[in-house]
Amino acid sequence: MPALRLLPELEDSLRQIPGVKAASVVTGPDAVPTEVHVLAAPGKPAKQVVRDVQSLAMARYDIDIDHRIVSVVQIGDAEVSVVAAQPESPEPLEDPRAELPMRAAIASIMVRSSRGVTDASVTLAAGDELFEGKAEGPAGTSHRARIVAQATLDSVGDLLGRTCDVESAAVVATGLREVALSVLTLSVPRTGMQVLTGCAVVRGDEADAVARSVLAALNRQLSG
Repeated sequence: MPALRLLPELEDSLRQIPGVKAASVVTGPDAVPTEVHVLAAPGKPAKQVVRDVQSLAMARYDIDIDHRIVSVVQIGDAEVSVVAAQPESPEPLEDPRAELPMRAAIASIMVRSSRGVTDASVTLAAGDELFEGKAEGPAGTSHRARIVAQATLDSVGDLLGRTCDVESAAVVATGLREVALSVLTLSVPRTGMQVLTGCAVVRGDEADAVARSVLAALNRQLSG
């Protein structure tokens, strides 16, 4: 199902909520929201921001938004200061083998599109080791962020040692800046699924920002 943005009026209204700096509503062809991404100022709890989104959508547009599709990132005036997950706050991981090397850095990113297919390759450097991940999907700007996020996640697969998937990835504008936002779902034994979110300011290249947002989601969670 293609990812569309068929509710610009709702997006405009969400930006009027006190503390909200930017909002992006992804829909299916039927204009039903499937993802809601919100950038907000620090101060208000993420759960309250989600409730504000739900209340406004229902009261003004009669749209019932499931809290599970709403992701909130809180940023200060200069840089990302807090990454807020969805309403269900994940618990810290207990398995020390799941920890990412703190010095893992992006070594290279390659994104190519040909014959309707986009291929992404992300290589991470951790100490003297290199970890490469790949992913592919339909060509088009609406799919690019998710493909890069999947390639980044694939590159850390051996380090994680458990199942993790990309729920959504997008680049959204806030004021004079653009921010990459990734939402991941991590499978943890005896605990179930945990939702991780990460964001990174675009510094010239969107693919680089998306990859950094995936690492931010993982590093923040795994570092406790």
